[in-house]
Amino acid sequence: MEIKVHDIIKFSNVDKLEHFTAVPEWVLNTAAASNYGVVRRMPISNKLIPIGLRGESREQRFGTYIHEENIVEVITPNSLVMCIDEFEKRIYYPTLKGLRDEFSKLNLSWGPTGSIGFEMATNINVTSMKSDIDISLYIESIDEELLKEVGRFIKTLDKQIDVQVEIPIIGAFLLNDYIRNYETGFIIRTPFGPQLCSIQDRKIKVLAVN
Repeated sequence: MEIKVHDIIKFSNVDKLEHFTAVPEWVLNTAAASNYGVVRRMPISNKLIPIGLRGESREQRFGTYIHEENIVEVITPNSLVMCIDEFEKRIYYPTLKGLRDEFSKLNLSWGPTGSIGFEMATNINVTSMKSDIDISLYIESIDEELLKEVGRFIKTLDKQIDVQVEIPIIGAFLLNDYIRNYETGFIIRTPFGPQLCSIQDRKIKVLAVN
């Protein structure tokens, strides 16, 4: 079973969680937390998947684990692109549709994450008028011109879009951070922590480990 960061994990009930600390009371009383978790960017060992549970406010977040054998379903951000039209009455629909149309032209793999991705995956209403639009963009290696083209398109939209670029094995970085600082230093998030990197001679060079 291939499981990646930002995937949404469905499990039968909170009794299946492999928690190492006491489970907060709100987890037991929140629909969003009782059956779903979002995969965190951490190493996976012994088939224990690191997930984060969300409550009804930003303060209600709980990091825990679920064993692979207790996973009922894995919902990927990519798969949510196929059902965007099911959410045409939501405020974020026009933006997601615009992203879908443009990224289709560029043959890019992507998907909504954050609260919008969670809502689409679970049909649990967790978004508001102020919800950010977070997406993950999946590429095999850094393509400077492609990333700049994506950045230019994002600026034409009337909503703030936070784009996280995911590269296999390497990790992820924020598109805006990369475009502004790719020569001087941008942060790549890895399962083992953030690293300050730059692009030199079309290659990633690690400058510092935080």
